Amino acid sequence: MLNDKRIKNKVVRRVLLIGSFKLLVFSAIIGRLYKLQVIDREKYKTLSDSNRISLVYHAPSRGKIIDSLGDTIANNRKVYALAYDFSKLDLINTIDKIKNLINLNDEDVNLSLNKINSAEIIDNTVILKEYLSWKELSIIYVNLPELPGVTIKTSSIREYTKGSFYAHIVGYTSYFNNKNSEINFTKNIPFFLKGKNGIEKVYDSYLRGVPGREEVEVNASGKFIRRLSLIKSIPGKDVQLTINSDLQDFAHGAIGSNIGAVLVLDAKNGDILCSASSPSFDPNIFSKKLDYKSWNKIINTMNAPLINRPINGLYPPGSTFKPVVALAALKFGVINKDEKIFCNGTYTLGNRNFHCWKEGGHGNLNIEDAIAQSCDVYFYELALRLGIDRIAETARQLGFGEFYNDYYGTPKSIIPDKQWKRKNFNEKWQKGETLNVGIGQGFLLTTPLELAIMTANIINKGNIIKPNIVKSISGEKITEAKIRKASNFKQEHLNIVKRAMYKVLNTPKGTAWKSRVNDESFYISGKTGTSQVRIISQEERESGIIKNKDLPFEKRDHALFIGFAPFNNPKYITTVILEHAGGGASKAAPLARDLLIKSREIIEGIDTDISVS
Repeated sequence: MLNDKRIKNKVVRRVLLIGSFKLLVFSAIIGRLYKLQVIDREKYKTLSDSNRISLVYHAPSRGKIIDSLGDTIANNRKVYALAYDFSKLDLINTIDKIKNLINLNDEDVNLSLNKINSAEIIDNTVILKEYLSWKELSIIYVNLPELPGVTIKTSSIREYTKGSFYAHIVGYTSYFNNKNSEINFTKNIPFFLKGKNGIEKVYDSYLRGVPGREEVEVNASGKFIRRLSLIKSIPGKDVQLTINSDLQDFAHGAIGSNIGAVLVLDAKNGDILCSASSPSFDPNIFSKKLDYKSWNKIINTMNAPLINRPINGLYPPGSTFKPVVALAALKFGVINKDEKIFCNGTYTLGNRNFHCWKEGGHGNLNIEDAIAQSCDVYFYELALRLGIDRIAETARQLGFGEFYNDYYGTPKSIIPDKQWKRKNFNEKWQKGETLNVGIGQGFLLTTPLELAIMTANIINKGNIIKPNIVKSISGEKITEAKIRKASNFKQEHLNIVKRAMYKVLNTPKGTAWKSRVNDESFYISGKTGTSQVRIISQEERESGIIKNKDLPFEKRDHALFIGFAPFNNPKYITTVILEHAGGGASKAAPLARDLLIKSREIIEGIDTDISVS
């Protein structure tokens, strides 16, 4: 009896244990089902939808870039790529069939196939060949039924219709980097363009537009069933520039094989009418994928064709900086319009002689004649009276070193002063360095744009001009203020410098007398500059200074000219810098004269009498 009771108790315990275990198992199963069906319902619904629903993005049409008259500079061109869905199992056979129809580069095909398992592939598609010709496109379309898994993908690339003449202005584009983009698309085909340089970059937010998105339902094989939703893309906005293409073409032709920069500005509002940089490059090469070898070849090309010289080129301004020193001297009262300084060809400071460009000197000169004849000795004296800090202060007030917007960028020009030298060299400023800056040499480096703005600020009755290169966006004119009133300079001082610049071309002793015009309605004024890129030794001075034409190219002087016209009512401003071309009076001034005359002819339709007596 006792044994039966013990057996019964054992059975009950086992039943309870087994029952408890079963209850635990069933509870776990029910809990798991509850989690899957209730708690994680949205998660798995989303995963299911992602297998069933495919997102297709549609690139917007990028806005055009046009010139001041509405002619297209940058447009879009459709391109076609041969794609293959590698989820199909007949890859090798299909590629062989394609090779019998069109030319396929084995290296390119292998590169595409090697990406199949990489993170770059988001869908099942690889590109076998990009930029199909019309003939290749037609052949593939006709044979598509015999090419399972093959599709034609359409996209756009940027086309620059004016080529190299606008390269530095418009810049170029590239494709969005998928890793850094919120847009989820394959990197294998051109899809969504992003500005990388110039106008394309700075105004990218206007030009790019907004991508469209389409949701489509597909089956397990990825075959299209139906469209679920569609959001259309929004085209980008057109950007119209202030550049006149006829003047731009003329400027590039005038530069010819020279290396350098040319700018023409509207003197009234700072609109850039022409901005030519030489040498240039074809921006269309960036519209397609550029391999590292080709890129390295471009960046290592002699004379740096990628540099936008009118905006970013750095040059010692030479005598084109003398109007700044003259205005500073008048402003701070270290000279008046009548005081004369004697030039005998040499200026002595301590035990060192500083030479004037004219051997034997200019004699007694007042400030207007010193600018007109570009007397170095006169400006050595002015610079020493002023000191470097007051010269630098005046230069900044005239626009040197000023930031305007992202297109122009922060100037890398050097307007040196005592603090600058202490910071960069941990040395004290020397008086001899002040003399060098007084004639636009030494540490001083400026851009062509800064010289043009400085000229505008001198001749515009105290108004400070801001440069501008965009006329309108999608037809809406830019209303940003381009002029502000300046109170830094007296009008009588500005008039003195302006008259002196008139004398440069219109008096017999002026350095650019040979570039004058005979048309009273369009008298040209300006300032020549010749900046040295080498040190002339005392031995060379005694034996005779070597002429530019007899020097190696890289040791020849830069030729510069800043100018405006007409004198009484300035409408156009120009800066010309020709690297290693020689004298500013003989090389840069005639080109600047022709540019100003051409500006009037193109913009106003008025011919100018250039004959001289």
